[in-house]
Amino acid sequence: MTAPDTPSTSDTAESTETAETIRLFNDAFRRRDTEAMAALVHDDCLMVSAQPAPDGTAYVGKKACVDFWAELMTDEASTFEVEHVFSAGDWATVRWRYRFGPADAESVLGVNVTRVSNGRVIEQLGYTKVPGGLPLPE
Repeated sequence: MTAPDTPSTSDTAESTETAETIRLFNDAFRRRDTEAMAALVHDDCLMVSAQPAPDGTAYVGKKACVDFWAELMTDEASTFEVEHVFSAGDWATVRWRYRFGPADAESVLGVNVTRVSNGRVIEQLGYTKVPGGLPLPE
């Protein structure tokens, strides 16, 4: 298994650039460095949050996206843990856990599907696991 900070990539220059951009973005997020994170966001960024279900909320433009992420970063009791990164071409998938308390029950597992353009995040779609409600077989 690949370590969280060592993304799996396909062997192209574009995939390598995508992986590096995602690594820098995640690192800035974990350090709560809004300025460094903002430098990696495209002016035309579209970010769709994981909640509210079923479709999330769309944030359009660099300022709206950065403001959303910056608000998450202000809660110093929370942590963002990258579990795995995969990139291919200009797309990356990041599996993460967002902790808002000490117990596993006070966390959510999620995935961001992110597109990078010229070294900047231009699109990010968030998805999370949530308890109950789905009519799944037992």
